[in-house]
Amino acid sequence: MTSQTSVRKIVWLNLVFFSLTAVLGFIGGPIYVARNGISFFEIALTLFYMAATGLSITAGYHRLFSHATYKAHPALQFLFLFFGAAAFEQSALDWSAQHRDHHRFVDTERDPYSIQKGFFYAHIGWLIFWKHRVPYENVRDLEKNAMIRHQHQKYHLWAIGSGIVVPVLIGALAGHALGAFLLAFCFRTAFIHHATFCINSVCHMFGTATYDVHASAKDHWFVAYLTNGEGYHNFHHRFPSDYRNGIRWYHWDPSKWLIASLAKAGLAWDLKKVSNFRIWEARLMAENQRVSEQINQPGKTRCAEELAARLQEQYRRLASVLRSWESVSREHQLMFAEKLKPSAQIVENAIARIQEARKAFILERSRWLKMVRSSIRPAALS
Repeated sequence: MTSQTSVRKIVWLNLVFFSLTAVLGFIGGPIYVARNGISFFEIALTLFYMAATGLSITAGYHRLFSHATYKAHPALQFLFLFFGAAAFEQSALDWSAQHRDHHRFVDTERDPYSIQKGFFYAHIGWLIFWKHRVPYENVRDLEKNAMIRHQHQKYHLWAIGSGIVVPVLIGALAGHALGAFLLAFCFRTAFIHHATFCINSVCHMFGTATYDVHASAKDHWFVAYLTNGEGYHNFHHRFPSDYRNGIRWYHWDPSKWLIASLAKAGLAWDLKKVSNFRIWEARLMAENQRVSEQINQPGKTRCAEELAARLQEQYRRLASVLRSWESVSREHQLMFAEKLKPSAQIVENAIARIQEARKAFILERSRWLKMVRSSIRPAALS
């Protein structure tokens, strides 16, 4: 290949594989079930493989290998590589290299699955109608891992063995070889593929820009359900080093829950989390940018100018209160980080200051939202 990052060329292996698994899974699977029924074993095997391969892509390929948001025990790495290969989404090395380029060059010509080239291209077209140069220079850290190297070098053996041979063999031992092939392999593979692809297409075209209004990446709650929590994509592009994608208690993010559970079991550690203050700072900045762009239209009236000035004053006040809350919280943390052994009274006073600062922020936040909502109809302020 030339120095170009990609050239237009039909990748026949991908085209045939994607087509066959989709047809056999989405059409052949239901026909098989209609004619033969479906056993509990077939359901369990299919659901297990959907969960294992899906989470190996999200918690393994994505959050561990691509972004290094935490560290994992070698046994856990092996499981992610084994079931990640079974997802048939390339080796962990290829996947991570291209994903890192996606973040580095998002929405530019060097983005391997740029939404600027259209929904279909970002969803699946980049895999079947283009041949890409894989940027291995940005995964030198992963190349040092012997298991990752082996999976990459023998990827087809890993994929066929873990993704086809194992589930079909298990199905055959239970007398359901055809059902295992159609459901636990074809249907499961096609579903995981298109769920993953929705991150590159749906989440870069539809949804809410909660933390970065100028990013094409959007938060999309429904895609989160399809992808073990990957749908909170605006947050992820704003804070790619965080092991979480869904940060609220009600956000559907099984990948986050799995990683946190593995950490409690001692199989994962050094989980990276962005400070809540940095998250609030980004969210408030995005809200302010969105409101300002709606108000500061060409030919705005004097009334609009006065409204913009009042909103900016309230935004500055809100940002100041947030900084104060962060400051008193940091002071409290330093007490224990420096092993000062403060008295109970000092600790109690520090906690009281934090609570007061938090209440002040909540009050100013409610005033900000009330002012915004009474003035205009902003998109996705909550």
